Amino acid sequence: MRKKIKILEVEDEAITAFLLAKELSECGYEVASRVPTGEKAIVTAREFKPDIILMDIRLAGKIDGIDAAIRIKAESDIPVIFITGYEDREMRERAVAIKPWGIFIKPVEIIELRKSIDAYFTKEVNAHGSFVQ
Repeated sequence: MRKKIKILEVEDEAITAFLLAKELSECGYEVASRVPTGEKAIVTAREFKPDIILMDIRLAGKIDGIDAAIRIKAESDIPVIFITGYEDREMRERAVAIKPWGIFIKPVEIIELRKSIDAYFTKEVNAHGSFVQ
């Protein structure tokens, strides 16, 4: 039996965060925490050690999702999937440079997001035996 995958959702738009968390829960994931800023994402990732992080790029607060992901990745190997409503060349280059597991443009197709999350953990199970009880 597989352990439920714990997700940290970083999204500053409350309704977007709520709807995505609802869809993820319906897919069998555990949205362990939702936070609206990059600063809170760093602290929450450190404290709760989620299995994966879904991170908006443009966030409320002093740092954006890319900078938050850089800081999180400096301390852990938690995979990050960026979800953004905006895409410009500079932002995409910054995001790609930190090697996220994926980048999705809003509105996110939950089926595609689920495929990406599952692909990461299938890789993990095959390589490391993770998430198998």
